[in-house]
Amino acid sequence: MHVIREYKELRGLDQDEQQDLKEFALANQTDKQGNYRPVLALKNNRLYAQNFVGIIQTRMGTILEILPKVDFAEDTETTKRVFLNMLRVWRGFKSAQFNESSINAVKYFNMLEVFVRLFLNNLVLLTQRGLARHYQLVEDNLLCLRGRILFPQHIRENSVNRTRFYVGYDEFTADRPANRLIHSTIHKLIGSVRQPSNQQLLHQLRICFADIPVSPRPESDWERHRVDRSMPHYEAVMQWVGLFLFNRGLTTFTGKHVNQALLFPMEEVFEDFVSSSFRRHQRNFSVYTQGPQKPLAKIDGKDVFYMKPDISLMSVGKVKFILDAKWKRIKEEDSDRKHEISQEDMYQLFAYGRKYGCKLVALVYPKTKDFRKTLLYRFDEELSLACFPFDVTEPEESVRKIINDLSSPEQIGISVDAA
Repeated sequence: MHVIREYKELRGLDQDEQQDLKEFALANQTDKQGNYRPVLALKNNRLYAQNFVGIIQTRMGTILEILPKVDFAEDTETTKRVFLNMLRVWRGFKSAQFNESSINAVKYFNMLEVFVRLFLNNLVLLTQRGLARHYQLVEDNLLCLRGRILFPQHIRENSVNRTRFYVGYDEFTADRPANRLIHSTIHKLIGSVRQPSNQQLLHQLRICFADIPVSPRPESDWERHRVDRSMPHYEAVMQWVGLFLFNRGLTTFTGKHVNQALLFPMEEVFEDFVSSSFRRHQRNFSVYTQGPQKPLAKIDGKDVFYMKPDISLMSVGKVKFILDAKWKRIKEEDSDRKHEISQEDMYQLFAYGRKYGCKLVALVYPKTKDFRKTLLYRFDEELSLACFPFDVTEPEESVRKIINDLSSPEQIGISVDAA
């Protein structure tokens, strides 16, 4: 297994693995909108991780584990725990939630084994509640009468042998799309996992699905499967099934050059973690994500170019502050007064502040050894922008500090009443 951090070079791979990953990198250079967003960057025939974090398993079985660059969690186990804690609230995990105790139990596993164990924990709970069943029409040529005779088929099949009955009957069976997909996922993972306790659980759970075939057409079964009111305990499990079989919920990757790719975009993970932290650790403001939407302009009297702020802090139905979370390393001490902050982000926050009538807007970046103190920019006498460091290892303290600075702006050098 190879463990690296974001933006580091991939080293120690043999020639075949290097070639597979190069092909994988070339096949995944752009996002769904066609923007250049490589999963792995290829520079001078060398491969570098980007800001996608997770695992890649090569066709030869080698696991590449990409961890986030977190300055205050240098050891692998702590970094992994911090990342998994962030991942708990990521938008892609709608139902596949996992708690802190389950994270602590597997922090020494590699990332693939961690995800497998979280899936298996959910699957154990599902089997304890029982497999979902439904009535399915079965046609068969039997020695005894069951259900109803299907006369056209009966005459065709039994005109000579009159000891049989061609019948149709309803059978209450667990052979349904969701269960076939789960069995297919178990079957796939048995060939991938190496951790003994995971292997044991997989083989035990396979027995529970012994009477259910693996899915002959997984994509078709995925489109057909439904989690109805009789089977709410399937929601979390099917989220993991979608991840393992199809990368559903993740950025779509072309994976024919690798066996498995579970990679998470850190921009989204960080944004969702910051949003969730503000909801959880403060009560001064209501937190609104991706809104409230407002049009930037009109044409022929109709609204166009809608604005969707990452995080809006609201009070009495009014937007008080707008925050934009960016998973990017900036430098507090830098001869360049831009501190490596994107000019596009400044334009965006300026537009937000003007449109929503704020006195203060903010960019939130991860706290690093190079960025520990708040930076303050003034657009004019009416609008300012603060850049806040957010410590992902101490989210409650980070939220408390930011809320305190927003509510008492004079502390960061703003003389106007921003509250």
